[in-house]
Amino acid sequence: MTERPLPPPLRFLLAARRSELQGLEALSSTCELVVRVSALVHALQKERGYSNLTLCSPQDRLLPTLAGLSQDAASVEAEARQFLDGQAAESSHNAGHGAGRARLLNCIAFALFRLDELPALRRQVRDQSVTADDADSRFTLVIGSLLAVIFEAADSALDPGVTRILVALLNFMQGKELSGQERACGVTGYTAGFFTDAQKARMLGLAANQRRSFDTYSQYAEGAALQCWEQIQQQGEPVQRMREMAQHTASAQRVDGALAELWFDLYTARIDAMREVESLLAQALAQQCARRIAETRQELDDRRLLLSRYADHATGRTPSMLYSVQSRIVDTPPADGLGSELERSILDMMREQTLRMQRTDDALNTVRAALDEKKRIDRAKLLLISQYGLTEQAAHERLQRAAMDGGLSLSDVARQVIGQLGGN
Repeated sequence: MTERPLPPPLRFLLAARRSELQGLEALSSTCELVVRVSALVHALQKERGYSNLTLCSPQDRLLPTLAGLSQDAASVEAEARQFLDGQAAESSHNAGHGAGRARLLNCIAFALFRLDELPALRRQVRDQSVTADDADSRFTLVIGSLLAVIFEAADSALDPGVTRILVALLNFMQGKELSGQERACGVTGYTAGFFTDAQKARMLGLAANQRRSFDTYSQYAEGAALQCWEQIQQQGEPVQRMREMAQHTASAQRVDGALAELWFDLYTARIDAMREVESLLAQALAQQCARRIAETRQELDDRRLLLSRYADHATGRTPSMLYSVQSRIVDTPPADGLGSELERSILDMMREQTLRMQRTDDALNTVRAALDEKKRIDRAKLLLISQYGLTEQAAHERLQRAAMDGGLSLSDVARQVIGQLGGN
């Protein structure tokens, strides 16, 4: 028996649900990309840390470990590139992802450009032909480009639950990256036996920025990932003591340079423990995507069955369905119009779908507040860099000083800078 075609309004109702399902399936692929990128970031952070230690304290015994970490990072990178090749092929056959997808692909292109610089950097580290500061800066640029990929993935996600986890992951990874930078700065200072005033200020700034990132993470994280981080924080006393020790050093008050390896080992254990949090967030991402896809598929099947029953009973009659275009809410049916329970179910379905989409938009706007704040701060930093020729770190420190002096949030200061230097 030939299935009766659905009336146009009902076909579009199903099409809306199918579109949502396709969006969730695409989001699931994006989340897999995020998981792979986070693994690569962790591998590069480990390699950067050991490269810094090797360059600050050249010792043959360190080279085999560094070689192993470099190989590990290269292997993770190769897996990520293979996955990205598949993403590029998929995008070439599917142009309907919009501006968010285009921005994500652009970030991926830039990250790949940065990754191409790694082989030369590794040779220079191995040959001791690059300074520790230069190597650290170049590794940091690569890692920063990968974090930008995760930011765009979070910004383009259309499911509030997934977006919430991505925002938590992004802020946690930012805090972890700042931890890696503090580890490198500490190795440099402890190797010399004391910290300069500039190094002390940088250590304090990195610690403050970590707290901000982890505070934001705690606002969006939940469950096992949040509990794991709380446990890690309870074990942070050894690192905190060495932070305080660094602040009390001076050229006339030196400490044993061997403390550099103790600092490195303590901080590396902390950063490695943070990786467990990232893994838990990755699991939460996969579970949320799978749950939402399963729910949407079931709802689509239910709606298809109900609407097919309606088409079978409609016998060509056009139902009296009214719509409020301005409010996007379907009006109640007239008293002499829809009489059957089936027709009322369809109207209820339309109302529910419209209201659910509005709730989704509202939830997304709430979750994306943290992303909007990061965009604002990054834009302000770019304006300061362009206007005054500052480094990114110097631009960030200027924003921080202005915030402290004015008793304002970093976001408020960024908004002022954007207004003063040509922002809209």
